[in-house]
Amino acid sequence: MKFLVLSLLLLSGLVQADTTALETLLYDGSQDTQSVRLSTEKTKTEYRQIPVRTICYRTELRYRCTSTGPVCRNVCNPSGCRTMCHPGRRVCRNVPVQVSYPCTRIETRPVQVHDYFVETDVIFEFSKVQSPELVNEKLTMQMTGENSSLTAEGSKNYFLLLDNRRRSERREGGVKYISLVYKVRVIPAAQAKSVLANGIQNVTLRNGVLSFSLGNGFNLDDFVQNIKLFKNYRLGRDKLILDRPLNTSEIDVVSTASASDVTIDLNQLGVSLPRKLRVILDTEYKINKDKILNKGEIETETSANWVFR
Repeated sequence: MKFLVLSLLLLSGLVQADTTALETLLYDGSQDTQSVRLSTEKTKTEYRQIPVRTICYRTELRYRCTSTGPVCRNVCNPSGCRTMCHPGRRVCRNVPVQVSYPCTRIETRPVQVHDYFVETDVIFEFSKVQSPELVNEKLTMQMTGENSSLTAEGSKNYFLLLDNRRRSERREGGVKYISLVYKVRVIPAAQAKSVLANGIQNVTLRNGVLSFSLGNGFNLDDFVQNIKLFKNYRLGRDKLILDRPLNTSEIDVVSTASASDVTIDLNQLGVSLPRKLRVILDTEYKINKDKILNKGEIETETSANWVFR
């Protein structure tokens, strides 16, 4: 039992890894810069000889006896045949057998051990916000060893874009000092929410003129409107005949207090319209999605897929 406990304690060291620290920063738009500090530990891999409790086998000779029954046979001569029987007998001999027994084997296993400590200072530089009373954002900074990650969530009134990230570091003895600077641009999301919140609605096609509605505020300066046209087949795969964004000369937008009514004359797009037509509309807000920290909080695109026969 003592050996088993010792083995478990040694094996528990195998699961150690770089430590993780989390710091949450609340941003309300009133400060241009904010900072946090995180302390973590970096580990390294060493290979150690670990005793492992297991089951082994050895071959031993054991004395075994077996009994046989009588054996009879017919014996014939010129005068006739008769049955002769030999009585049964007991036979004993040494036979090899496999015997199990507890044993220990030595295995080489990777073990995570302390390498050095990490002290990380993080500075956030925010762009100016026009309406700070609507700002309520939470940024979560995570350090695992010396590896950083940043996520954000909050009011859903703004996109938080990571415009730039700078990192510097130095090593002093058993400590690595890391400095991180995040330049965050705060962009109002009101227009994107207004246009995309309810998706694409009221899609119609009459005499080759396609009409649909988006939320109020749609324009081609702030949005991309892509269109795909397919020849539709009841059976089989549709055939693509057009796939590209529209320009201002190909689209007409009439804005009201609650909607943007969009009209596109498909006859002017340079393709022959089939009798059975599939139309896919993709409306996307012009923003670098790869830079968004609060991804998933605010819609940046919407689409519609219609078949007209």
